[in-house]
Amino acid sequence: MIAEIFKKMKKIIYLSILFLAFGCQSEKYKDVGDIPFDPEWDDPKFELCQENLIKQYYIRKSSDTAPTYKGEKRGLEEEVNSKYSYAPKEDQTGYITIRFIINCHGKSGRFRIEEMDFDLEPMKFDVDLSSQIMDIVKGLKDWSPRTKGARKYDFYQYLTFKIESGQITKILP
Repeated sequence: MIAEIFKKMKKIIYLSILFLAFGCQSEKYKDVGDIPFDPEWDDPKFELCQENLIKQYYIRKSSDTAPTYKGEKRGLEEEVNSKYSYAPKEDQTGYITIRFIINCHGKSGRFRIEEMDFDLEPMKFDVDLSSQIMDIVKGLKDWSPRTKGARKYDFYQYLTFKIESGQITKILP
């Protein structure tokens, strides 16, 4: 019983650290989890309003309005689930986290992916599954930017998909 509780706590702590540190791999990052432009992966047409002032999703003041998706979480889940189609496969179980930036105009870009099993060990899903989820997230177009008063900000966003036997069973946060 205690071992099971410890294992669950370990997963929660690891996921929290992952969300904060995902993408932080060298000293060129100015903050934990930054996503600098990479010409190999990123659309050069995606523009930020302020490159040096991208708000982190975990920092929010009470005067800020939270970034949202049209229809909020239910709308996002419905859109993802309506587009996702993957045949069940027992070995396709774990988490896929996609981090990205929403600019002050509500457009998304700079997508990064992390894949792990339920023990939080790195793994690779079938490319058909992971690329389909990435394409669906890239296709989400109804984001509202974070605002403070009349000012709109660029911000980081992430979505974590819990996958069981190839099927999406939960979308976090």
